[in-house]
Amino acid sequence: MLTEVLSDYGAVTLALGLAGAATGLARTCIAHRTRRLEQREMSARTAARMTGWAGLAGTHHEVVRISERDRDGQREVELNRRKQPVVTGNEETA
Repeated sequence: MLTEVLSDYGAVTLALGLAGAATGLARTCIAHRTRRLEQREMSARTAARMTGWAGLAGTHHEVVRISERDRDGQREVELNRRKQPVVTGNEETA
């Protein structure tokens, strides 16, 4: 067998190498799953926020000002019935 060919130190080295590879694979899978769950949560939050904004914009107010803060920064959006929406703040995330 393979263990007969390897010395005692060689077998330990092989076992440690396989354990290290398995640990790295497990860490990669956990990191990928965590990132995917964060993106799904952010997408659900964005959909809920947009639904709320649509509800605010549909009411009979002349001007609706929305100020939101997240990890990208702070933005203020002004919805006016007669003009285009005005966005101030961190515009690169739009």
